[in-house]
Amino acid sequence: MLHVLSPSHTGTRIDAKLTTLERVLLILPTLVGLTFGLFPLLLPKTFADVAQFPADDVFVYQLAGAATLGYGVVCLLDIFWGSWLAIRLPTIALVPFNLLALAVCIITIATTNAPYSVYLLLTPTILLSSLSIWLLWRYRHVTRPEQDLAQLPVRLFLTIGTLAAGTFGVLPLVAPQLGTLVHLRINAPFIAQMAGAASFGYAVMTVFAQRALSSLELRLPIVMAAIFNGVAGVACIPFIFSGDVIILPILIAPVGLAVLVGTLIGLRRTMA
Repeated sequence: MLHVLSPSHTGTRIDAKLTTLERVLLILPTLVGLTFGLFPLLLPKTFADVAQFPADDVFVYQLAGAATLGYGVVCLLDIFWGSWLAIRLPTIALVPFNLLALAVCIITIATTNAPYSVYLLLTPTILLSSLSIWLLWRYRHVTRPEQDLAQLPVRLFLTIGTLAAGTFGVLPLVAPQLGTLVHLRINAPFIAQMAGAASFGYAVMTVFAQRALSSLELRLPIVMAAIFNGVAGVACIPFIFSGDVIILPILIAPVGLAVLVGTLIGLRRTMA
């Protein structure tokens, strides 16, 4: 049985369970993640119209939705689960995601004629980054479980995930116009940068996952990776046949679906 330090005193207790207030607070990242995941993913043109962005960047909107959806799903799961150790790594991912998203919002407002939707994102990014940092500080003394997934295939999988998520995180953030090199129209660089921020959060999470390597802590990150890659892979399939976007769908679809299979195998291992 796993014993950890209580965040409020030096005694021990079984696992670190989130308080009722903390679980209520997780409703915010859940709603934000599900809304900005499902809306651009399922209704990209309607999303563009409501958010006042160009309607022809459907591929970018759907990839951004796939990246964001994973955050919402794992926060929803932990509202019911209530385990700090299970949500520690996703909480770490939320910090760079929301801080970078906040920076993108501020720069966009300062340098362009930003639509109202950019202003609306300021408040949730501030609240979510603050909530994540507060939770990490509050539970900083919780003892983590021993490694039970320290095998070479797991380490390689995490390393590849870090490189892939980091690449698709940094490039859209610093140079969204590079999408033209792979015949991708970027008429809404703000959305591409937000997708990059979400992907960079995954990269940071996998770096910390390399140190965790325990079933309990890797379970929800695996779910996040399965959702991100699986949904992105499926979303790419129509673009392969339409020819609207030439290169990226051909690259992302098989890789995303392969990662989905790998994550499902990994998830089964963590549940054993």
